[in-house]
This record gives sequence, structure tokens and C-alpha cells, in this order.
Amino acid sequence: MIACDQHTQDPEYWKRVEEFIGDTPSTFNLIYPEIYLPLDENRVNKIHKTISDYKKLLVDHGPCFILVRRSVSDKKRTGLVVAIDLEEYQFNGSESFIKPTEGTIKERLPARVRIRENAELELSHILVLYDDPSFSVIPRNPDNFVCEEDKVYDFDLMENGGHVAGYRISNEKIIKEISEKILNLGTLLVGDGNHSLAAAKSFWEQIKGTVQADHPARYAMVELVNVHDPGLSFEPIHRVVSGIEPEELLKKFDARIEETSTSPSNADFPVAGHSIGFITKDRSGVLVFDNPVYDLEVETLDEIIENYSIEYEHDPEVVEKLGKKQGNIGFFLPSLKQSDFFSLIKKKGVLPRKSFSLGKENEKRYYIEARKIVP
Repeated sequence: MIACDQHTQDPEYWKRVEEFIGDTPSTFNLIYPEIYLPLDENRVNKIHKTISDYKKLLVDHGPCFILVRRSVSDKKRTGLVVAIDLEEYQFNGSESFIKPTEGTIKERLPARVRIRENAELELSHILVLYDDPSFSVIPRNPDNFVCEEDKVYDFDLMENGGHVAGYRISNEKIIKEISEKILNLGTLLVGDGNHSLAAAKSFWEQIKGTVQADHPARYAMVELVNVHDPGLSFEPIHRVVSGIEPEELLKKFDARIEETSTSPSNADFPVAGHSIGFITKDRSGVLVFDNPVYDLEVETLDEIIENYSIEYEHDPEVVEKLGKKQGNIGFFLPSLKQSDFFSLIKKKGVLPRKSFSLGKENEKRYYIEARKIVP
């Protein structure tokens, strides 16, 4: 099942998923899709019961890493499923070894903590990035890095999710070598799943005074990905503002407007300054900021719209559809530069919420592996 925070404006997607799964065991029954928020205690209790029921279906591979090969269309991404120490992570953006990349909205944590606190297992859609331009940890072509006999899963994913294969790495010497290389690279950055990891941290802080120091909940399962991996892409997260008079909102921007005859998501934005596309029921264009105050377009936009009703969308076609509704306006943002990501975080600390997405919606991480978080 795909990450729980995807397709939050697309009930038809989740309806298709439910119909496709039927009574078949699925990680869909072990997670809480955000489209069903606010939290339903009955659904939470059902998740906890299903985890217990599914335990007999799971295969225990013991202490290991899982090397993941994910392909969607012509992209191939390599990741490494590991457990990280939550004592090395702070979601307030302090000088911790593992850092968030966006501001944490504390109001979003209680629901996630509530699901975790009585669960025997964790599943994860968290991607954590490391900066390895020389591919010293995992080679560019990892086919010779793993053996066919170590393969633990290999199958197609639903809803155009592509294909995924996982390989068990259990050799203690290799695990130690990989771990040391990653530690020597320096800071790790949370790319996807910032709030899920923050929830894991919050839960650990709640219980750590009452359990042993090496309790399983001290650790969180994540997938490590090299920021230079050719299969990894940084996609923008667009905005739709509703319940407003679009023309009045446009007047609040200190920018000139270049009208477009096609969707501004496909327009050739000016190179200088900041350029933010927009679309309404009556017009489309690009807001051009010749001398922006901020470093990023998302900061320029969010300063004006932060107090309005905002929906966050990955798909520009959805933004166009929603933006054309009466009383709405859709905004299109450019992508962050992948090669500059670590230096950007070093300069700015955390970014505004929903500043970027690692891949398009169908490229998001699926829930496949599980890990015990109780002794």
C-alpha cells in the first residue's frame, strides 16, 4: 500500500484500492490513510487487532538491512531499509545527526502517536537522504552488490506504482562497513515522512523513562536513499486556495503578471527572480517577482497565502481542475534543485511545510516491510 499521506483529495483512488484488495491481507489494513482523518478510534482499534492477526503471515528475517530496487516507468531508485536511533534525531531542527527538512506541525502528531502507541509493529514510508556523490555506500549499479538468493520479495505494485524488489543483507561485516560509511558522510536529512518520524520520536520520549534503554521503540525503520540517485526526483508541491475572490488575492502580490494562453504548469517561466504560475476560472498566468525577498518561491508564495484555506497537490492537472472552480485559485511552483539540497538545508535549517516531494504520487514509498516495536 502506498504512503498514507498520498491522494488526500482523491477518494476514488482509495475506493479502487479497497475494491481491489477485498478480503486479501494487505498493508492497507495496517495503516491509517490521511483521507480518513479526523481519527476514528474504531479504525485505530481495528488496525491494532489486524496487526496481531497478521503476525502469522509475516516472515522474520532477523537483524538485517533490506536493499530496495524500485522502478517506475524509466526510473530506477535504490534504497536501504534500516533502523535509525531516535536519540540521534530532533524534529525541532537542532544540531542532531538526523535532521528534519520541513517545519513540524505539532497538531499533526497526536493521531500518528495514537496509532503507534498500542501497535506491535511499525510500517514506514519514511525516506532519509544521505549525500554520497561518489556512490561509496551503494554503487550506481547495485546488481552485483546483492545475490539472487538474498531476494525476499519481487513484484509489481498496484495503481501504476511500478515494480519493487527487496534483498536481505545480513552479513555482519557488510552491515558494519555500510554503517560506518554512512556515518562518515555526515548529516542525514529526512526527505519524506517528516511527521511520521516526529511521531515515532514523540512516542519514544513518552515511554523512554519507563523502559530499558535499548527498547525497540527507541529506533524507527526508514529507507535511506542517496540524494544523487538517478531514480530520485524532487517534485514541487503546488497549492490551491479556496473560498476567496481570486483577483483580490492576486493584488496582494508584489509582482508583475505575464498572461498565458496555456496551463502555466507548462509555461516557460522567466529565469530571473521568482516565477509562480496561477490559474483561476477566468485567467491563467505567471506571477514574476524580479527582486524577491526570499530564497525560495515557496516562501514568496506562502507569506501571502498562509492564512487562507490551502490544499496541497502534487499533480498539476488536479491543481488546474481545482483552480478553475469558482472562488478558487491554483498556484504552480517549480522544483527544488536536487544537487543543492544539502547545502540549502545547511543554510536555511528547515524549509516551509510542503516545500518539495520526493517523486510524483505514484513514485511514493509503499508499505512492504514491518518491524517490531515491542520487546
